[in-house]
Amino acid sequence: MPQPKVSVIVSCYNKVDTIGDCVESILRQDLDEFEAIVVDDGSTDGSLRILEALEARSSLRILRGEHKGISATKNKGFAASKGDVLLFIDGDCILEHGSLAELARCFDEAFDCVGGELRAINSSNLIAKTVELMQNEVERKWPFGANVAYTRRTLEKTGLFDERMAAGEDAELYLRAMKLGSKSMINRKVIARTNNPDSVVDFFRQRLKWGKGFCQLTERHPETFTKKIKVCFIWMVAMLLSPLLILLDTRLALAFPALVVYNLMRFTPGTVTIYKRTGDAKHCAIIPVLRFLNALAYLYGWSCWRLLELLGRAKSLDPFVPPSDPDKLSFSTDLPT
Repeated sequence: MPQPKVSVIVSCYNKVDTIGDCVESILRQDLDEFEAIVVDDGSTDGSLRILEALEARSSLRILRGEHKGISATKNKGFAASKGDVLLFIDGDCILEHGSLAELARCFDEAFDCVGGELRAINSSNLIAKTVELMQNEVERKWPFGANVAYTRRTLEKTGLFDERMAAGEDAELYLRAMKLGSKSMINRKVIARTNNPDSVVDFFRQRLKWGKGFCQLTERHPETFTKKIKVCFIWMVAMLLSPLLILLDTRLALAFPALVVYNLMRFTPGTVTIYKRTGDAKHCAIIPVLRFLNALAYLYGWSCWRLLELLGRAKSLDPFVPPSDPDKLSFSTDLPT
């Protein structure tokens, strides 16, 4: 089969520290023919100045606009692209050499979506490396939104990124595509590197944002709010409310530390699996703590977004129901663009 033409779409919003290296890593790829498009989402930190310097000496295309969010940025890049395959990369990612050629080969095998790995640039940091293990050394349910490719025909059938979502737009699009019969794979040789959160505070803030998007994801795709996640949320709520038991009996003051320990232990089996795969005892030792914080942040983000909906400050989303004839679905009618 002939090699598909690939369009690389980079989303950039205030990425002055990374956007130059990101674009350079794409322009150095060894694929014979591809186009690189950067959509600047109204950056105010000098990112555009770096991009304009790169544009002057390469085939890079820059699309400029007001700040509208990452979904709108990706959709704008799609509308301007010409490739048969669209790779979406975040502006703080470095694409490893050879990844683009590897990606193009995947689509010779009739896949509609290919996700790659997302590794840490700052892997010398304890927390950043642990996050990398948590995200990559497991069986992923969906690809990373910062390093994922779709065929043009798939996006034309399925629809684009939902601009109503606060976060998680990548997972929502992937689930929509799978429900319409698309085929996907994860290729561990397609590697992008990014700066993972390097502190507990940064990690919690990232997952808090993702928790808000998860609330919307469960509205669009209710099956993602699994029994396992619901049980996790219940135990977290029980832990947070347990200090109130002291009002009934001071001996119940031990309930809170006991529930903290129990919630940490609930993440042990998954940690053991990662340890068996990597043998990295140093980083695996703190995985239960980060997963505990991950669950807490998701619960808080999910609850905050739900509260905003109840107060009328955010709009809930309708569940996605595949039409009887998938070919009749159009992104222009299914999603606001």
